[in-house]
Amino acid sequence: MKLLKTSVWAALLAIGVVYAMIGYSNEKEPEQKPHEPAVAVAPSKAPTAVPGALPASGEAATDGSVMPEPVPSPTVPAENQTAVSKPVIYLDPGHQRKGNNELEPVAPGSKAMKPKVSGGTTGVSTGKPEYVLNLEVAVLLKQMLEEQGMEVLMTREEHDVDISNKQRAELANEASARLAVRLHADGNESPKAEGFSVLYPHPSVIPDEAVQASSLKAAELIHDALKESTGAKSRGIVPRQDLSGFNWSTVPVVLVEMGFMTNPAEDVRMSDPDYQRKLAEGMAQGIVAYIQTS
Repeated sequence: MKLLKTSVWAALLAIGVVYAMIGYSNEKEPEQKPHEPAVAVAPSKAPTAVPGALPASGEAATDGSVMPEPVPSPTVPAENQTAVSKPVIYLDPGHQRKGNNELEPVAPGSKAMKPKVSGGTTGVSTGKPEYVLNLEVAVLLKQMLEEQGMEVLMTREEHDVDISNKQRAELANEASARLAVRLHADGNESPKAEGFSVLYPHPSVIPDEAVQASSLKAAELIHDALKESTGAKSRGIVPRQDLSGFNWSTVPVVLVEMGFMTNPAEDVRMSDPDYQRKLAEGMAQGIVAYIQTS
């Protein structure tokens, strides 16, 4: 009997040892056998993150969050965008190589008729046609005004054209010009006649009082600037009601008579490049002053 008890205790003790060894083997990390190579871990296909860089929209960040899609900026429709426009100045170098003696009304609704455009006068000393002189100065004036940030249009940039005085006014009207400036030179039977003048529409021929008043203001400013820049004799500021280029105008308009080509000395002076520049500078200064104060 004593022997049986001893055998039972021995069996129980053996079972306990087995269970203890099983538990110990489950808790311990398995050792790698020397003859078994380590299993290589395949590298991730995801790109290596650059420190400090933000993930692209819609992609997961390193912390698992997802960057939101960007919200597009609102687009202003083209029709609602405000265009910054330059003031338009329309220059009309008077006359052309060949005049046109066909008749046109001197004013809207008028029965009085005038030739569409004449060839102008000619320099008694230089032999230069007026249409050539007018364009020479107009080109200088255009450049000076553009340098002041204005948009400058011209009725002609060559001599072989056929544009009536009525049409010249209508071109400036269609462009909604802030000011139309007509460039001419004078002629007279007397060789002693000299000096410049600035013409503007007579109140009786311009139904729009604002246009007439603006024309007078522009004439005054251009006259004063020309007097200062050239030092030439002034024949004043003169209203006219017989000029088709005035009567058909719906925008402010002036006409500069730069001097007399029938005066030998003045004719030569108006073809001098330095004096032409003074003429253009005076007109440009007066025009800029008009635009800035209108």
